[in-house]
Formats: sequence, structure tokens, C-alpha cells
Amino acid sequence: MKDFDTKWQACTARARQAARRDEEAPFGFANRVVARAFPPGPAPVEFAGERWLARWLAGAVAVLVVCSVVELPHLREAQPLEPGIENAVAQLVWSL
Repeated sequence: MKDFDTKWQACTARARQAARRDEEAPFGFANRVVARAFPPGPAPVEFAGERWLARWLAGAVAVLVVCSVVELPHLREAQPLEPGIENAVAQLVWSL
């Protein structure tokens, strides 16, 4: 610890005399670092779940389309605002 300053001064003097080097990273260095940081692997589970979700959604839409096609002829038979039996039952239950 006593000669730290002298050793430090000698090292800095030698560093000043050193030849300059090219300080740029080689071409593609950043790409190689990123490629090693995130190695390619199997597809995550989320992607498989998204495919199944899309299939289920398409199936649900298909079922809704089939149900609406089946009910379309019966739409004109009943008036939309006509009170049905379920309203009468609800009113009777509340009056008990």
C-alpha cells in the first residue's frame, strides 16, 4: 500500500504509450450476443393454446350461426315485446 501511487503512475504512463486500437465491435457482434442470450427452443405453450382458442371460437360462432338460422323462421311468429309465460310466472312469484 505504500507504493500504490508510484505503481499507479507507472501503469498509467505505460497505458498512455500503448498503441491505439480499433474500438468498434466486429460486424454482427450484437446479433451473436442476442442469439446466445435467447436460444431458439420449442414453441411456447401459449401458441398452442391460442390455436385451440381460435378453433373453439370458430366452433362457437358456427353454433351461433346454426342456431340463428334455425330460429329465423320463427322470429316473425311471435312479437318481440309480447309478454311471455316467464313474465307471468315472475309476477306471480313476487305477489306470493
